[in-house]
Amino acid sequence: MSRLAIRSVSLDLIERLNRDRVIPLNRYQADGAIDRFGYLENLAADHGVTLETILTLTDVLGPDEDFDGLVTTLEDFPL
Repeated sequence: MSRLAIRSVSLDLIERLNRDRVIPLNRYQADGAIDRFGYLENLAADHGVTLETILTLTDVLGPDEDFDGLVTTLEDFPL
């Protein structure tokens, strides 16, 4: 049986990212994303880093830093 995925990201991971969200969903939507995963995916594209980099940073920083520490870290990230 094949595993379901969106753009090579397993649905299990997408569900975990959205479940771990601590910031209200409407904050992500105000930023143009449908959910936390969409926000993280957009953030990766906007900053020219891989989604894997974003996922590693979110695991280190925690979900409460999505709009603060994560963005600051990406702005300081060497390209």
